Amino acid sequence: MPLDLTTIRSHSPLSREAIFLDNPAGTQVARTVLDRINNYLVEHNANHEGAFATSRESDTLVDQARMAAADFLNARDPQEIVFGPNMTSLTFNLSRSLVRTFNPGDQIVVTHLDHDTNLTPWVMAAEDRGCNITWVNFHPEDGTLNR
Repeated sequence: MPLDLTTIRSHSPLSREAIFLDNPAGTQVARTVLDRINNYLVEHNANHEGAFATSRESDTLVDQARMAAADFLNARDPQEIVFGPNMTSLTFNLSRSLVRTFNPGDQIVVTHLDHDTNLTPWVMAAEDRGCNITWVNFHPEDGTLNR
């Protein structure tokens, strides 16, 4: 099915001829995403698990988003879905939590296909705990990993 570039461009808040596909940290988002974020911030933004109406509304919206993401990703449980500021921060926080259980000489495996967001936190964790980093190469022709 061919892409309808006019329709795709109409969803971008940027008024340019180019389509920006640089979205690892949410740098470019569709207009509908901006509309939903704006609505949340203006109408529902509150501390979670509070006793007031905006907290309950916020919790409901987050739960609905978690269920939609779980359905989209075929997760077993919506509680497996975690939202955060960006993937770099989430991975860094995860690595900081897990690094406490690592011992000198433990092995952390990363690939040359990984984005920096999934490399730097683990390299830093290895350095902090004296772990070994094993780099797995890949086959450029098909993207499969070496065994």
